[in-house]
Amino acid sequence: MPSRPTSSTQFSSKVLHWYDQHGRKDLPWQEAINPYRVWVSEIMLQQTQVKT
Repeated sequence: MPSRPTSSTQFSSKVLHWYDQHGRKDLPWQEAINPYRVWVSEIMLQQTQVKT
């Protein structure tokens, strides 16, 4: 598949669309109100396997 230049708006829209369809939304730390803590948890999970 050839790559095409994509604007940041298009890219973020595609990522959010993918998350709506495939993302895990039932993990306990995603219920936190603080978006920074949720973000840090998600980054840490990239290095760890999570069993749901």
